[in-house]
Amino acid sequence: MGTNEKENALSGHQGALYDAAWNAITQEWVTAGGDGVVAKWPFQDPNAGHAVLHHEKAFFCVCVTADGLVAGTEDGELFFFNTSEETKRWTAHRGGVFSLLQHENGRIYSGGGDGRILEWTSGRLTGEWSLAKPVKIRTLVAQGSNIFVGSSNGEGRIWNPTESMDLAAAPAMGFHEGGLYAAIFLDSKNVWVTGGRDGHLRVWNSAGEPVMNIPAHEGAIYRMQRTLDKIWTASRDKTVKCWSASTLQPVSKWTHRNGGCRRSVNALIIGGPKNKWLLAGGDDRVGRVVQWDELSPVDGL
Repeated sequence: MGTNEKENALSGHQGALYDAAWNAITQEWVTAGGDGVVAKWPFQDPNAGHAVLHHEKAFFCVCVTADGLVAGTEDGELFFFNTSEETKRWTAHRGGVFSLLQHENGRIYSGGGDGRILEWTSGRLTGEWSLAKPVKIRTLVAQGSNIFVGSSNGEGRIWNPTESMDLAAAPAMGFHEGGLYAAIFLDSKNVWVTGGRDGHLRVWNSAGEPVMNIPAHEGAIYRMQRTLDKIWTASRDKTVKCWSASTLQPVSKWTHRNGGCRRSVNALIIGGPKNKWLLAGGDDRVGRVVQWDELSPVDGL
């Protein structure tokens, strides 16, 4: 594995990139790929990128923990990787693992294609909740003790695992035709911003009522990230877009024209020293890294 200096890219995966994470302790990027590889990439030496997990199926998601990382696969297996211990491997979900969350309570939550959320403590299963309908859980986003749950039927829910709350009865929060894949909470406005298969950004108040609807992308929105006063969205339409967090007006666009991805963008993460860097990756098998505050605007937002 190595780096393409011209494009400031992490190259070496033999399949699409589906997820990425930043490890602030080790100063490394972590990528999960359709080639069944989870790889680490030192920020200061991307040429030293190397695989740490291998599987016969694709890795759909990865999450950095205090002592290692957790990764979920296309066939529903979870890997708990710790350099000081033997890697733990569990058959967790039917239909794949689509989302992982390190919660403030110290536990890991996994969301699967079987409509279940599983709770993991020190690599052991300690809780299980299910939606009433057999749908895929596509995103888990923390907001204090609550977790925003987005699913493939387009529904969003606000769920609290510490209150023994029934997942199927959790209050509704958002909807996207075809699937809800990403969400961010704006504490300054007390609203949720969500994205999904319809390519729209939708804003919801604390009562779950729609506030704003923006046709943001020409394809599904797969990931969202926040940097100071900006929101970043990654889409199947091959673009990463930047939006003002205060007005949701478009600011800039990252495409192949200014060093961005050439196919669907599936993975997006903020990291690097002082969180000044943005990594995007997708179907073109490359993780591209750029200093986000130096991206130049592109016409045609």
